[in-house]
Amino acid sequence: MKKAIIALVAMIIAAGGSVGAYVAVKHNKDKEKQQVKEQLADNVLFSFDPYSPTQIEFSNKNEKYIAQTDGETWTLSSGEFPVDQDYCKLICVYLSDLKAETNYGPITDEKLKMYGLDDPDTISVTAPSGTHTINIGDLSPMGDYYYATVEGKENIYAIESMKGSVLRIDRLLLKNKMLVPYSAHDIKELTITKEGKTVCHLSYDKDADKWSLPEEYDMLGTDNTRVSAVISTFVRLEADEMLDENLTDLSKYGFDKPYAEIDVKGIDNSERHITIAVNEDEPTYCLALMDDGQVERYYRSDLDIVDKEPFNYIIKNKIVAAYQDTNKFSVKFNGNEDTCELDLANSKCVYNGKKADIASVEIYSAFNNFFNSISILEYSGTDINAAPRLKDPVLSAEFETKEDGTKKLDLVKGDDGRCYVFLDGKYNGGYVDETVLTGRNSISEFYIKFKKLADL
Repeated sequence: MKKAIIALVAMIIAAGGSVGAYVAVKHNKDKEKQQVKEQLADNVLFSFDPYSPTQIEFSNKNEKYIAQTDGETWTLSSGEFPVDQDYCKLICVYLSDLKAETNYGPITDEKLKMYGLDDPDTISVTAPSGTHTINIGDLSPMGDYYYATVEGKENIYAIESMKGSVLRIDRLLLKNKMLVPYSAHDIKELTITKEGKTVCHLSYDKDADKWSLPEEYDMLGTDNTRVSAVISTFVRLEADEMLDENLTDLSKYGFDKPYAEIDVKGIDNSERHITIAVNEDEPTYCLALMDDGQVERYYRSDLDIVDKEPFNYIIKNKIVAAYQDTNKFSVKFNGNEDTCELDLANSKCVYNGKKADIASVEIYSAFNNFFNSISILEYSGTDINAAPRLKDPVLSAEFETKEDGTKKLDLVKGDDGRCYVFLDGKYNGGYVDETVLTGRNSISEFYIKFKKLADL
């Protein structure tokens, strides 16, 4: 009995020891969890509404910039330069819920010097919830983190290098990177110049909401949709990289021998002059020099507006006469002189005095192709400085239309495979390729096929 009691007491003592050990271990784990929890909470550096800030102050020992917003637009209080709207918004978003990856314990003078925080870049964001300030120090040796301190907190933190890099003060990062300060409807004139000669000039009539080329292109017609698309892209361009400020040595980037120049005039009569330099050894990019000496880099494909000429903006397909609107026509081509009378409503066609059965799908298709080949032009280019004479045309066609009366087309052969276009006896500034006359899918081919099928 005594032995049983002693054994029971021993078991109780052992059990007590086990319970005590369990309690001790659990206490230590709970303490560790609490410490981790507190550390994670401490690593949450900021928490505020990213859309509420009204001011951002950027400063270090050499520079200070204060950006303020009216709720829509950020501006520099000094008015020194326009600021990058997206960058200011990005700063607010980054800081609003910024978390540190880890911390290095309490702040000491030794640590501040060690981590480059004795001479930091400082950003203070003012919002209704208060002012939130962060100091950015050096980049870690492995390039993973930036060291930082936060006003109101006692530790030194490590934040992700990508976020830290945009929090370093960079005047060029803060500057507006838009190529021009206009919307598509704020531009009145745009001129492209190369080697001192104007290669393209566009004007905008705001009341008519219409773009146009100079009056010498009036007979060709301006494709307003095409121009609008190009201008819309142009006004949205942002620099890929900001380079030098206040450039004085134009030869440094090749601006002493520019590839092109862009002059933009706003509806408000403000003007912008942009000089473009191209390095053929680096075809991906081109450089732009702004009025204030700022050098910016752009993708060359984005700035292809400098390579566009009036031909890129004209209406490429010219309809001389519409099929459904034509009563009769005559054509002189390749030694032939033909006439045709049409009554499409009744599927009647009299060609050179003979009836052609255009009720037949095959013959109708062949006739339609032939008619379109002499009544619809696809321009190959423009040359308003050419002065061709209306003499010995290789094609003459005259159309009697219901709406516009008589319409006349003549093609006069020129140099380099061109055929100059005359409408109603006047050269209109455009030309087509001579391949429209003979060869595959040419007037000659459609002419022969139609006459053969119609047995004419």
